[in-house]
Amino acid sequence: MLETGLMGTCAGVLSWPVGIIMAAVLIYVINLRSFGWTIQLLLEPSIFLEALVVGLLAAVVAGIYPGWRLQKMSVAEALRAE
Repeated sequence: MLETGLMGTCAGVLSWPVGIIMAAVLIYVINLRSFGWTIQLLLEPSIFLEALVVGLLAAVVAGIYPGWRLQKMSVAEALRAE
């Protein structure tokens, strides 16, 4: 669970710069060329916190079932499967 939590945290933190870059390209390039207008780019801290929480929760939820299955498995069986 710790490993999935750390991966979710990394995903949430890495989503910040990627999201800003994608938003800027969409606003200042795609919208301008396709529609002839742009909108204001507004960066609110609550959205960044929400991205971090969503990444963390998604990773932890995705790790529950595999963690539960590994907990039920014996150590010898798990090593044989590797």
